[in-house]
Order: sequence, then C-alpha cells, then structure tokens
Amino acid sequence: MEKSLNALSAMQRICSVRECCRSEILNKLKRYSLTLEEVDEIIKSLEEDKFFDHNRYAQSFVRDKSSLSGWGPAKIRWSLRSKAIEDEIIESAMSTITPLQREEKLNSILERKLPTLKKENREKMRAKLIRFALSRGFEYEKVLSAVNRLLANFAAID
Repeated sequence: MEKSLNALSAMQRICSVRECCRSEILNKLKRYSLTLEEVDEIIKSLEEDKFFDHNRYAQSFVRDKSSLSGWGPAKIRWSLRSKAIEDEIIESAMSTITPLQREEKLNSILERKLPTLKKENREKMRAKLIRFALSRGFEYEKVLSAVNRLLANFAAID
C-alpha cells in the first residue's frame, strides 16, 4: 500500500511538471514493482484528477516537435502511434499545424542544412537534402519541390 502511494505521488509530481501519456506513466511505474491492480488504480486516479490527458498531450507534442524540433507530419504521427495515442486524437492535434507552417518549417530546416553540406555536384547535394528532409518526416512531394526551389535559388553551386 505504501509503495502504491509513493508511486502515485511520484507520478502526480511528474505529470504536474510536464505532459505525459499513459504509456510513459506505465514505463515509469515499472520501477515500483507494483501489482497490475495497483497500476490500474494509479492510472485511473491520475486520469480522473486530470493529471494526464491524451488530447492535451498530443497537442503539446505536435506543437513542440513541429516548431522546436523541426519534425514533419509523418515522424510526429509515427511517434504518437508508438505511444499508443489514438488516431482520432493524433489527427485532431495535427490539424493545429497549418500547411503553411509545415512548409515554412521544411524550408527553414533545408536552408539551415544547405551550408553544412560539402560543396559537391548539384545532384549529390540534392540527394542529401532530400534524405535529410525525409528523415525528419516530411512528405516526399513537398520535400522534392522545396529542395528544387532551394537549389534553383542557390547560385554558388557548380
């Protein structure tokens, strides 16, 4: 019982400092060696007291990963799904980022990446930029047009 109360208060502290989802809380609770019933009670208590909420978590995650980390929609969706967030919640959170914001972020990360590349032939640089943007989770068609536009305006190559 005391272990359970300690775990509950620890999870309340964690959840009051930053947004968490159910899977993150479950991972943190593993170190307490609790029974399944105790874990369920803690999760239920945290949810009832609004210490965590998947809608709030997903919106915060999308906002932070998009604006601060420069992630694209595919990488954000994949990461949220890996945390067992429902697709409806993910799509609702993704709708808070406009296509214009996504395009601006894509252009921004490509513009920052370009000067770091070794001055090679245009095709090698183009391939590296495309791979970089795809690894960040942006859609291929959007990456292709953004890279082509960027390289067309970059006169110092060749």
